[in-house]
Amino acid sequence: AWVRPFGEGEEAEQEAEVWPVDGNFRGVLLEPGAWTVRMKYSPDSVKLGGFVSFMAGMTIVFAAAVWVWRYAYREEAEASEAKRVAKNSLAPIVLNLFNKGILFAFAFISLRILGPAGSGKYQYAVVIWGWFEIFSNFGLNTFLTREVARRRDEANRYLVNTTILRLALALAGLPLLGGFLALRQLVVSPPLEADAMWTIGLLYGGLFFSTISTGLTALFYAYEKAEYPAAIQTISTMLVASLGVAALLLGFGIVGLAAVSIIVSGVTLAILIGLTIRMFFRPRWEFDLRLQRAALAESFPLMINHLLATLFFRMDIVLLEAMTSATVVGWYGVVYKWIDAINVIPSFFTQALFPIMSRQALEDRAALRRSYVFSVKLLSLISMPLAVVTTLLAYFLIGLLGGSQFLPHGAIALQIFVWSIPIGWINSVTNYVVIALNRQRTLTWAFVVGVVFNATANLIFIRYFSYRAAAVITIFSELVLLTFFYLVMKPALGRVPWVRVLGRITAATALMAAATWALAQVSVPLALAGGIAVYGVAVVLLRPFDAEELGRIAEIMPERVRARLAPGVGIGE
Repeated sequence: AWVRPFGEGEEAEQEAEVWPVDGNFRGVLLEPGAWTVRMKYSPDSVKLGGFVSFMAGMTIVFAAAVWVWRYAYREEAEASEAKRVAKNSLAPIVLNLFNKGILFAFAFISLRILGPAGSGKYQYAVVIWGWFEIFSNFGLNTFLTREVARRRDEANRYLVNTTILRLALALAGLPLLGGFLALRQLVVSPPLEADAMWTIGLLYGGLFFSTISTGLTALFYAYEKAEYPAAIQTISTMLVASLGVAALLLGFGIVGLAAVSIIVSGVTLAILIGLTIRMFFRPRWEFDLRLQRAALAESFPLMINHLLATLFFRMDIVLLEAMTSATVVGWYGVVYKWIDAINVIPSFFTQALFPIMSRQALEDRAALRRSYVFSVKLLSLISMPLAVVTTLLAYFLIGLLGGSQFLPHGAIALQIFVWSIPIGWINSVTNYVVIALNRQRTLTWAFVVGVVFNATANLIFIRYFSYRAAAVITIFSELVLLTFFYLVMKPALGRVPWVRVLGRITAATALMAAATWALAQVSVPLALAGGIAVYGVAVVLLRPFDAEELGRIAEIMPERVRARLAPGVGIGE
C-alpha cells in the first residue's frame, strides 16, 4: 500500500504497512487529514503461477505447430525462388515473434525484479559480451552460408574448418576481455560492481558453445532449411525464460541469468549437432589450413563490418552507462526489447534471401537489382506503418513490459528510436546485397564513418540531452550508413530511383500518421484502427508495386488470391 496527501501526485507517495483488520480485511494507519490510499495485490506467487501457466500454454502451442508443419508441409524440389524465400523467411519470422512473446513474459517478471538499475547492468554486460561474440564468429557464418550455398558438396570442409577458427578466436578473446575490464575499472568511475563482472565472465563462458551453434545454423541457411534453427531457438527461448525466472526468484540476480545462458547454449548445441547428422552429414575431421587462411581473409571484412555495425548500434548503451547511470541505461535499454522484436522481420527475410542473391550476383545482375528493389519495397511497406503504430502505443508498450518505474522515460525513448527502423531495414538488405557482390571490404569504411559519427555525436549531446540524444542520433546514424552503402552498391547495380521506389509508400504512411494523430485526440484504440484502415486504403489506391512485383507476390499466394493480384500468373509458373 502507498499513501499520499489528497490531491498530490504519485511522486508524493510513501509506502505504508498493510495490517489485518477484523480478521478478514486489510487496512493502513493514517495520520489525521485527507489522504489518497493506493493498494496493489501482486505477490510473487501470483506472478510465478501466471508465468508457469503461460509457459505451459506456449509449449502446447509450439508442439501443435510443429506437428502440423511436419504433416502439412511438403518440400517441393522445383519450388520457385519466391516460395523458397517465403518459407525460409516467414517460418523463422513467425517462430521468432512467438519467441519474443515468451521473452516479453519473461521480461514482465525480470524487469520488475531487477528494476531499471539491475536491468541496466545486465544490458551493459550483454553488449560487452556481444562484441566478443562477433569477434569469435569473425563473419564466418556469412562466409559459410555463401560458399556452401554455391558448393554443397564441400559443406563438411567449410563447416569443420570454420568451427576450428571460431574456437581459436574465442580463446584469443579471453586476454582482450581481461584487458578491457581492467581498463574500464581504472578509467570510469564508479567501477563495475562484482555482480556485473561475474555476469560478463559467465556470458563469455557460454560463448564456446554458442559460437559453434552459430556455424551450424549458417549451414541450415545454406541448405535453405531456415525453419529448423528457428524451431530450435524457440526451445532455447523456453529454457531461458523458465530457468531465468527460477534463478531470479531464488535470488541469484543477473549472475544467475548469465549462468542460465551457459546451460541453454549447451542444450542448443547438442540439438543442432543431432539434426545436422540426421539431415545433412556426419561431420568428419578435414583440416585444411589453406581454406582457413582464405576464410579469415574473406571473413575479416565481414567481422569488422559486423563489429562496427554493433558498435554503431549499441555504442549508446556503453556511453550512457559511462556518462549517466545504470538506471538511465535501464530506461533506455528496455526500448531494445521492442526494437529487437521488430527487427526479427528484416533479419530473417534477408538471411533467407541471401543464398539466392549470392547466386544472382554471379549469374544475373539485373535479377539481383530487381530483387533488391522489390525487397526494399516489401520491407518499407511494413516498417513505416509499424513506426507509426509504435509511436502511438509507446506508453502502453513500455508500461506493459516494465511497469511504471520505466515510465515516462522508456516511452519517450521508444517514440524517437522507432523511426530509425525504416532506414535500418533498408540498410539490412543493402548490406547483404553488397556482401553477395563480394564488395564487403569497401563496406568497412561505411561502418567506420557510421561509428565515428555515432560516437562523436553521443559524446557531445548525451551530457545535455541524455537518452533522448542517443535515440535521435541512432536515426541519423542509420541515414549515414545508408548513404555509404548505396555508394558502394551503385557501381554494380546502377542508380536506384528512391523517389519512385518509396514515394507512394511514404505518402500512404503520411496519410496514416495524420489520421492516427487526429483520432488519438479522441481515443487511442480508434486512432489505431482508423490509422491502419487509412493506410490499407492508401496502399490499394496508390499501388506501390508494379505488375512484375505483383506477380512475384502472387506466386506465394493461394490460387484465388493469385488470380486477383496477377491474372497472368498460372499455377505452374
